[in-house]
Amino acid sequence: MKKMLFLINPVSGKLVLNDSLMEVIEVFAGGDYEVTVRLTKSKEDMVTAAKESAVYDIIVCCGGDGTLNMVAGAIYEAGLDTLIGYIPGGTTNDFANSRRIDTVAVGAAKQIVDGVTRDTDLGILNGAPFMYVAAFGMFSDVSYLTSREMKKNLGHAAYIIEGLKSFSTAKPYKLKMTYDGGEIEGDFIYGMVSNSRRVGGFTMPIMQNVLYDDGEMEIVLVRHPKSPVEMQKVINALVMQTADESSVYMFKTKKAVFESDVEIPWTLDGEFGGAYKHTDIEVKGSAVKMVF
Repeated sequence: MKKMLFLINPVSGKLVLNDSLMEVIEVFAGGDYEVTVRLTKSKEDMVTAAKESAVYDIIVCCGGDGTLNMVAGAIYEAGLDTLIGYIPGGTTNDFANSRRIDTVAVGAAKQIVDGVTRDTDLGILNGAPFMYVAAFGMFSDVSYLTSREMKKNLGHAAYIIEGLKSFSTAKPYKLKMTYDGGEIEGDFIYGMVSNSRRVGGFTMPIMQNVLYDDGEMEIVLVRHPKSPVEMQKVINALVMQTADESSVYMFKTKKAVFESDVEIPWTLDGEFGGAYKHTDIEVKGSAVKMVF
């Protein structure tokens, strides 16, 4: 019999499981797993449990994208090769929707039992791991600034409402970015390094050709529009899904370095990831193994 550690986020995990916890455990038991359930008390508790999971064949986490970030990052940092299963319980569930993981708990549990092992890249920002997105600028802080109560009552619409507020406070960052193929300088209102077909509930063309184990991530950089005409160019580039270096850059890279005279706040998988003047991002190819 295989051993499973089932970690449940005390907020989002409990919401998605509701009355289905026993049914989920029955699915796992039917897959020949001996299940140890742990309702974590805090983020630190979640990370500690993941780092101590070497005695288990698989660790399954139930929560939002941030929960998966913590578990996968902890597994990587501990140098473990423990399989990771994921039952999504967040508001947007970008990672799950991108990888076609069922957002119904029982369905996700069945995918874990019947699924296959998949290598998955991991991004590293100044030493901090992230599963699918690192972003700065307009909209990037929406996920962690939106209140839990608002998310609970309005769901994904809460992100839209909160995001609209950022238009009035959006400020450009003057920066230089060095990447595999060259160097870019300018004023940017948004930047994203991602490994997902969906971010914040939205998709863009570059995301449709994502390979999750190719050792590369997708870059999107949006220049600061200084006039209505330039704003229209930005909108056109994003809506029409075409890169236009006068407004939007879109490309793949293995490494990226962002340098600015001011600290730039970053979001990692929907959580605040720190603010830096110098940001190194690299991709660790096939750093973690997931099953679904």
